Amino acid sequence: MPNRYDIAVLGATAAGYVSALTLAAKRRSVIVLDVPGSATESPLGDWVPADVFKACPALRNVRSAGTDAPFRTIRFHDAQLRSEAAFRSRGTVGFVFRWRRMQAALDSAARSKGVQRLRPRAPLALDLRESDVALRVGKRTIHAALLLIAQDGPAEVLTRLRLPARSVPAGTMTLCGLDAQCPRGAAQRSLQGELHVVALDKGSRFGMFFAAGSVLHVRIVSGQAHAPTGPEELAGLIARAQAAGILPERLSLAKARGAIWRPPGGVALELETHLAKRTLLVGSAGGFASALTGQTFDPTVRSAMVAADVAHKALRAKHPQ
Repeated sequence: MPNRYDIAVLGATAAGYVSALTLAAKRRSVIVLDVPGSATESPLGDWVPADVFKACPALRNVRSAGTDAPFRTIRFHDAQLRSEAAFRSRGTVGFVFRWRRMQAALDSAARSKGVQRLRPRAPLALDLRESDVALRVGKRTIHAALLLIAQDGPAEVLTRLRLPARSVPAGTMTLCGLDAQCPRGAAQRSLQGELHVVALDKGSRFGMFFAAGSVLHVRIVSGQAHAPTGPEELAGLIARAQAAGILPERLSLAKARGAIWRPPGGVALELETHLAKRTLLVGSAGGFASALTGQTFDPTVRSAMVAADVAHKALRAKHPQ
């Protein structure tokens, strides 16, 4: 593995891999550094609008491997799940997927295009210099002409880089979710092809649930940065959906996987800059996340395509910085 690249991408996220794949298609040498990041994106089941696969060439070959099923119906419920309204589309509205499968598909696609991936065991140190970017991992130093940071949130990234900024807006969203095995049968089949949205009594909150294959994903979206959303509220939503006959009566919650994450919803519009010395802030690092749903896959991927184009043009210039 060489130590010098055109582009180094920090973060094995959707934005990171799409940036890498787009640049590799332009014959740029790229390395993706898979380092731990903060909880800004869902590690569980997720959904994505269908048109992102049409807009992003790098995703077209991973759609079938990374997604579980398409959905054409969005069903809206009141808080008690006693009344509902459905939006039905003739075409596919979106897809549901599990992030680990999507990540594996993206990683495989990137490797096939010559993108290198490194998972450092030692802490990573960044040095933004006039001539290049140096990334020190233990005794090894990787040099890149440009760096794309594609994980964490804007505030922590700018603080880590010690960059001056007049104001770094903080995200105001919290999502709490879980993945549980859905028993086979009519109840599981009835969930396929639909995305459910549930109104909640408490302010700027709503619930969502959908089936990703045999996995049921339930989440609560809050417009508050530190909302006291927890297992009890998720359990209450599940219980009401079971009582309404929408979810199976028997769910294996003992082995369910739960997570809390805080996407920087809408922060990209308020961020003073997405540029630093030989560095671009991409994906969640640039504050790209839906201000309404907290959905990150679609906005981060679109930001990655733009950033890759900017980076490619910068490398063709006499003075990239």
